[in-house]
Amino acid sequence: MYFPFLGRLSITDYIIVVLVYIESIISSVLKLIPQPMINLFEWLINFSTSSDDNTIEEKLRSAPTIHEMCAIFDISVEDHLVRTEDNYILTLHRIPPISKNRFNNKVVYLHHGLLMCSDVWCCNIERHKNLPFVLHDLGYDVWMGNNRGNKYSTAHLNKPPKSNKFWDFSIDEFAFFDIPNSIEFILDITKVDKVICIGFSQGSAQMFAAFSLSEKLNRKVSHFIAIAPAMTPKGLHNRIVDTLAKSSPGFMYLFFGRKIVLPSAVIWQRTLHPTLFNLCIDIANKILFNWKSFNILPRQKIASYAKLYSTTSVKSIVHWFQILRSQKFQMFEESDNMLNSLTRPYQIANFPTRTNIKIPILLIYGGIDSLVDIDVMKKNLPFNSVFDVKVDNYEHLDLIWGKDADTLVIAKVLRFIEFFNPDNVSVKTNQLLPSASLVEELPSTTWKTTHPTHGLSYRTHSADRSPLSVQANEADEVHNADNSRFLRRVFSTSAIDEDNENEHQDDTEDEIHKEQQRRLSAYLESSKDLRQLDANSSTTALDALNKE
Repeated sequence: MYFPFLGRLSITDYIIVVLVYIESIISSVLKLIPQPMINLFEWLINFSTSSDDNTIEEKLRSAPTIHEMCAIFDISVEDHLVRTEDNYILTLHRIPPISKNRFNNKVVYLHHGLLMCSDVWCCNIERHKNLPFVLHDLGYDVWMGNNRGNKYSTAHLNKPPKSNKFWDFSIDEFAFFDIPNSIEFILDITKVDKVICIGFSQGSAQMFAAFSLSEKLNRKVSHFIAIAPAMTPKGLHNRIVDTLAKSSPGFMYLFFGRKIVLPSAVIWQRTLHPTLFNLCIDIANKILFNWKSFNILPRQKIASYAKLYSTTSVKSIVHWFQILRSQKFQMFEESDNMLNSLTRPYQIANFPTRTNIKIPILLIYGGIDSLVDIDVMKKNLPFNSVFDVKVDNYEHLDLIWGKDADTLVIAKVLRFIEFFNPDNVSVKTNQLLPSASLVEELPSTTWKTTHPTHGLSYRTHSADRSPLSVQANEADEVHNADNSRFLRRVFSTSAIDEDNENEHQDDTEDEIHKEQQRRLSAYLESSKDLRQLDANSSTTALDALNKE
């Protein structure tokens, strides 16, 4: 007997379906095993493999929350609860300045990616490669957001997490409520006029969507840095999975229900030995995205992969699949089925990212990241205020956990902030910084923007001297020392601890500024090819953006 639906499935499709349900059955069985037995089993495996629980990667892996993770680096974190306009309760994590004197009057807000939480920002085994810690050391007031439904934000005033209604949200709700409500809360607490926003992967997409929907929100953000920005992904590497992803949402709901996507991931993470769990993650990433993760050290994977998963709704995944299928950064379509797609009498609204965003934007993307289609993305963003930086031989996750994330990513973030910083305080540092506005160029990097006001299109390439770019001094370009070792020395935990112990005795405001600028200068100088932009020109560009 022929069944129309089943008849269209190949043998491989059947295998995928069967494996999904087998995994669900096994995970359900594992849930019945008492946690003490799982802990005993894990201890026996660790003992037999001679794993050391005192290593930094093991401490980070086993830390249950961001508080314990940050405590490993002697950093304290505050919890703040935000009530959204639709009554979800979100947790914001704050690393406040040590004192008023150490605050540089800048507030930064970081937001995680899909199936993640704020933990992903703080799990690098080297202190100076954790972006929040670097910003904290430089005097920033650092905030990290969390989406509704993840590890830290599973509360609602009248919708229990066990109900389907609680998980009835997509990227639309992130953009309409989570991002703007979090930013409003941060500004209200800190009493500053604007916040610097940094998003990773889906976190950047949420911010793009939120900024495109609110002119008011644009006026409250000074800079936006999108790391591994996901807005219009190319598609999944595996043909079969990509086909299934672009099929009817009913297929996804059949697999995963209408609540949490992949709830069993937590069970597998707790049950499997870290080495085996990391292998499973690497295989899955290779199949789905063709990510090989060569730039993430094995030790780093032990810490990072344990923090890779946090809960979210199936509906938000379906939303991404709709975007994949349409190749448009659009809002969620509730009535999404085959018949409706043929007879649809209406048009799904796209997020107006190209026309409505009035913020200086930096895109940092991996040169071999299969998820990021940078050309399509730039076509959907304002052409007059976007810088893009390509990091060659880097994939998606490499940009936050890669072995050179400090010099290839963090240094660029700091340079971009300094570039659009009219209140630069370098005059207090005996000219430790070459200029008020700095842009760096590595051999594999291109900084690019155009602005109609002064009719310039410029690239800071060694072979391209634009009107806004001047030749750096030879002394500024000689950085052949081991940068990683240099940065470890500058940002060593012992040095920071010593500073903290003596802060109340010896710190004057000028000395604090000098120390913060010394550390900033160390990061800015960590690249081999330093380029300097004219301060007056950068100010002109910023003023032009503010007038729009």
